[in-house]
Amino acid sequence: MPFDIYPWMNELIRQLQPVFKRRLQAVGLQGSFRRGEQTPSSDIDAVVVLDTLTAQDISLYKEILSHMPTTLTHPVCGFFGGKEDLKNWPRADLFQFMQDTHWLYGGLADVLPPPACEDARQAVQTAAGNIYHALVHTWVHGQLSADFLKLLGKSAFFMLQAAHYMRTGRYITTKWQLLQALSQPDEREILRFSLTPPPQEALPAAAARLLNVCQRLLAYCQRPSGN
Repeated sequence: MPFDIYPWMNELIRQLQPVFKRRLQAVGLQGSFRRGEQTPSSDIDAVVVLDTLTAQDISLYKEILSHMPTTLTHPVCGFFGGKEDLKNWPRADLFQFMQDTHWLYGGLADVLPPPACEDARQAVQTAAGNIYHALVHTWVHGQLSADFLKLLGKSAFFMLQAAHYMRTGRYITTKWQLLQALSQPDEREILRFSLTPPPQEALPAAAARLLNVCQRLLAYCQRPSGN
């Protein structure tokens, strides 16, 4: 029987409520399950936000998760934290956090303003820099592999989501929709890395295209108003 994420999330909410009571501010879903792109081994990206977060809360949440009806093929990850901390969070991180979360209980609209173009610009800049560094470091000091390019392709997906928003004001949720919307052929190609990694013989050329995209986006973010 296929795994249904929403009964699982509803059960998580039922388990959280008697433990955290009014302190429970929001519960949501992110990632591949939220986008409808999950595989049989996808993680569950659950988002749980309390009023404030303590070390004891972390232990309590870990205990709740240990009793949740899940399987080894769907480990739970995601975000667990405090609303007061999120008020002080980097805007670049909050851009993806707010856009990618489907709230199933409560929400954070009362404390976090809607994402802005500047938030997307910072998200692109941060992601492009991180991908650039990881790619070059591994290329020089390690070994390029299809799995590594696929992992960077996943990060590139979030980078390209933010870049498309910065250019158009539209946030596109799924990889397939974004693939159709991107106008740059090399951006479409590196997005495909997250779906089907390149073969071994094509790795150097694929890595070069990923590097070029990161360089171009880093330069683009420096233009006044993203023009």
